[in-house]
Amino acid sequence: MDGINDAAGLAGEFPGWEAWQGIDRLWHARIRGAIPPVMVHGDDLVDLRDQILRHVHTRDDEPGGG
Repeated sequence: MDGINDAAGLAGEFPGWEAWQGIDRLWHARIRGAIPPVMVHGDDLVDLRDQILRHVHTRDDEPGGG
């Protein structure tokens, strides 16, 4: 993952996102202050990064998106 091995590194790669590991041992990320709320989940940080990228690319593909 290009040296990103913690939630702070992931947040640095994706400004505006925050990430944490839940008590369910899954990783969660959200866009701070997004209305409606935007959250993605992954089994590990690599999966979480993939989920964020999928969300960002999906939003960019929508008319008027990002």
